[in-house]
Amino acid sequence: MIGRNQSLKGFALLPLLCPDMQRASLSEVFELAASGQLRVTIGGRFALDQAGEAHRLIEERRSTGKVVLLP
Repeated sequence: MIGRNQSLKGFALLPLLCPDMQRASLSEVFELAASGQLRVTIGGRFALDQAGEAHRLIEERRSTGKVVLLP
């Protein structure tokens, strides 16, 4: 992965199972996002009626970042 300049990221689901921990974790995420310390890469934006195309993009691994469905 290093040779191709790639990285792997993840998160723990366990804290989300406890309501108090969930509140604290989400609060921290929102604070980081609001301050600009957390950057989210949007790989594609699709209208809700294009959800099938968005799913194909993900399945075919043609997306980089998050794929967002818009109402």
